[in-house]
Amino acid sequence: MKLSLSFIIFTLFLSCQEQQKTTFDECTSYHLNQPSAIWKMPKVLDEISGIEILNNQKIVCQNDEKGNLYVYNLNNRSLEKTISFAKKGDYEDIAIKGSSVYVLRSDGTIFEVQNYLSQPKTIIHKAFLKQEDNIEGLFFDIQKNRLLLACKGNSDQKTVKNTRFVYEFSLRKNVLNPNSILTISQKEIQKTYPTKSLFSPSGIAIHPISKNIYILSSVGKMLAEFTSEGKLQKIYKLNFSHFQQPEGISFNENGDLYISNEAKKNKATILKFNYIP
Repeated sequence: MKLSLSFIIFTLFLSCQEQQKTTFDECTSYHLNQPSAIWKMPKVLDEISGIEILNNQKIVCQNDEKGNLYVYNLNNRSLEKTISFAKKGDYEDIAIKGSSVYVLRSDGTIFEVQNYLSQPKTIIHKAFLKQEDNIEGLFFDIQKNRLLLACKGNSDQKTVKNTRFVYEFSLRKNVLNPNSILTISQKEIQKTYPTKSLFSPSGIAIHPISKNIYILSSVGKMLAEFTSEGKLQKIYKLNFSHFQQPEGISFNENGDLYISNEAKKNKATILKFNYIP
């Protein structure tokens, strides 16, 4: 009986130990240390933040200090077009729906730039979020006709300390849902993964094939994968030296991953990682 009891206790101990990760998860969909392509951005995009990949090997991006959109050609590595949509501000991310670009300001204000490639017209949408929420991630979810907004900060620290939220903005009603659709618990992450950094979203995108939600954190250089229902699946550590300040994330139709990095000691970059089915 003593032997059986000891065996049971030992088995439970091993089980508990297995729940405590000593490393981050291994990414099987991408070689995150081996980009298939690297683009060095021109000086005007030192503060590059959000990016969107177009089907014609071009990207639309923005500088987080100026009210401009930029079209960059990945094939010939050149800046093709500059589009003014608003005054200077703290712009963090972009999303594209058809001929319209949505640009997110850090206080939650959304700038809708209609016909952005031909005759740009800007419409402003206000939200209930605050500057303290520091909203940095934006993504257009075509399946539900909504924008996802990921908050780097939290204006309600007294009641929900060390928690970050993702909200949805209905493009049918042009209204932000007050109830978050995804919650990021710092306690859960730090209990499971070996990090002292607070996971602070800087970019968000939905994978075109798995439909999982990927959220980038420049703080701590991490990439988290959630189910479409918002359950945390895995967290990947971005150890590659070129992740100097990862700010933007986007996928193309076949699942290839693109991540933008603001300039630090080196030039700003965009990294491409081929999808591994």
